[in-house]
Amino acid sequence: MTKSFWKDALASLPPSVQVRYAASFEAAEHFESLLDLCAWAWGSARHALAKICQAAARAMRGTARILEGAARRLLPMH
Repeated sequence: MTKSFWKDALASLPPSVQVRYAASFEAAEHFESLLDLCAWAWGSARHALAKICQAAARAMRGTARILEGAARRLLPMH
């Protein structure tokens, strides 16, 4: 195990119990790594989605300006 928290937690148990729960602590370390990876992936995906939405919004605003200009030219305002 590489994380000091899990090593320290396992070492704090009595020696007779350490052997029994070593695999559980190892699994907890792997699960924590998986959660860290999921949190990082979610943050990256959310950031990428936000950038895509910003680009789409800019494109829609540009299209709206073009359409408003065309409408002004085609429809006389009184």
